[in-house]
Amino acid sequence: MKLLFFFALVSASATAAANNEICRAKCTTSTDGIEECLFTAKVDLHAGELGYYMFEECNGKINPTLGMEVGKTYRFVQSDRSNWYHPLGFAYFPDGALADVDELEPGITPPDSSSDCAEKMTCPTPMYFQDGKYLGKYSNDEKIFSKSEGEEDFGLDHYEPKFFHSPAEWTDYGTFSITLKFDVEDFASDIFYFCHIHEFMTGRIKLLKDDKPIQELDLPLIEYKYDSPSDYDKKCGTFGLEEFQLPHDECPEKFVCDVPASLPELALVSDCIDSMNCAMMAGMTTKVTAKSAKALFIHQMIPHHQNAVNMAKVLLKSGDLKCDDLTEESDDCALEVILREIINGQNAQIQAMRSILESNGWPTEDDCKVEIKVSASGRTLFDTLVCIVTVTASIVMSTVLI
Repeated sequence: MKLLFFFALVSASATAAANNEICRAKCTTSTDGIEECLFTAKVDLHAGELGYYMFEECNGKINPTLGMEVGKTYRFVQSDRSNWYHPLGFAYFPDGALADVDELEPGITPPDSSSDCAEKMTCPTPMYFQDGKYLGKYSNDEKIFSKSEGEEDFGLDHYEPKFFHSPAEWTDYGTFSITLKFDVEDFASDIFYFCHIHEFMTGRIKLLKDDKPIQELDLPLIEYKYDSPSDYDKKCGTFGLEEFQLPHDECPEKFVCDVPASLPELALVSDCIDSMNCAMMAGMTTKVTAKSAKALFIHQMIPHHQNAVNMAKVLLKSGDLKCDDLTEESDDCALEVILREIINGQNAQIQAMRSILESNGWPTEDDCKVEIKVSASGRTLFDTLVCIVTVTASIVMSTVLI
């Protein structure tokens, strides 16, 4: 009975998912008769904790289900600056190598296919380009590059490392893009796009024949739900701050002082910063259940990193920075580079730290609630300490001036 219930649940989930709208590429034919279908990638960093992929052809949808006709060439363009630190990959299961599952590679036969492509190293595989130049030697697409046999280099090892370079350098390298032609006829499942650096950003690709999905159900399943920011987080451009708006039992009355009411945009940013600082303060009150300094470090550092990421996101969302080209030598461009490095770099570090917690069997979180005590005067201990520091600093400065 339990087994039947499980299969019913899987079937229901897959059927419900299959009803999602499939986004199709924009296809054009050149003067020499070569057709190419285009997906133009971007990353919405505010759509969740990590951000999610978007494609210009998909009307603003987050991690849309894409449709690809078997045997047709598709190009995925990663020229927008939001793609930095998010090199696209393609796999037979969600999240590819990050989940230790098979990716589309020359020597990997599509699951349950009778193809002998693995023996010849000709299985469907993405081909990676920088500034119009193919970076590999493998090819299953003579329209792009001479067909090969026995070649395993499809350009990824030259493509992905450049996404770790600074955003300004990455921008200056020219347009990054990937072509993919899936040409195994007897494969009857879905494939997935994913980020090679951040796990849990995967999206589905439905393979089509005569513009119809070869599989109606959405299988394999994506075993997690996408983040859904609260209305408050949408205003801030952040994630996870809804329940930490002030007043809060574990936080002082405010973190940002003397905000002019005449500057509503600054007031919103200040309010968001109040909430994220409260979230960090509450998150950094932890136990030592694991009895490990390493675990304590991680439990303290994750909320610290999350605060940095959210603070960078809120400034990026504010529209206060004016930078048309990240290679420009201006304060705003320098600051935007810093923000993008914080968001993407520290999110990757958070995932690495969570992986260490999991591999050691340590708690994912180890929170303890420490309430802010309020005196009879209505002043918190935190406020009192701030006042003491301020007065002390004033006395010191006065002494120096004398």
